[in-house]
Amino acid sequence: MIPSIRKALCALLLAPLFTIGVTTVTTAAEPPASGDVVSQSQIEAALVKPKTRGLVIRATTEGRDAQVPGQAQPQSQAAAVNLTIPFEYNSAELRPEAVQQLIQLEAALRADSLQRFRFLVAGHTDARGDPRYNRELSQRRAEAVRRFLVAAGISAERLDAIGLGEDRLLLPQQPDDARNRRVEIRNLGEMQ
Repeated sequence: MIPSIRKALCALLLAPLFTIGVTTVTTAAEPPASGDVVSQSQIEAALVKPKTRGLVIRATTEGRDAQVPGQAQPQSQAAAVNLTIPFEYNSAELRPEAVQQLIQLEAALRADSLQRFRFLVAGHTDARGDPRYNRELSQRRAEAVRRFLVAAGISAERLDAIGLGEDRLLLPQQPDDARNRRVEIRNLGEMQ
């Protein structure tokens, strides 16, 4: 199907279900203003793993190797992008304006440079409310983004979803800040 037709079809079919705003690349100090859309090329650049010519970049924690074979790189080393995804209040239902950002994400995941990789879709919340409920809500929200991508044609085998709740705040000094509510896309490495 022609990409522009596919995008329009996705927008029409999924608009009642999905909404997304944008945050930032993991290394950025402050997310862009709500409503800004991270472009396909920005997402792609953030998710491409750096070439290390066979070297493995490892982070250590108290003298121990923090990287486990077969798992994602430590948070400071992994290729990732944060997208602020506004959902309906207290719900995993994406609002219609999410489609624009999700189409950019879907296009990036189809790019030649990312075709061979698997990704983690990680849902995050702010620190308001019960931590257990926040983890469950963030899981449902991550799964909603994963379902959108699969419905748009991204292979389900390339995507894992996890809810992290308030465990990894983007702004730990501002635990109730709305920018903590986001979906992170993390490169898990090449498919086996």
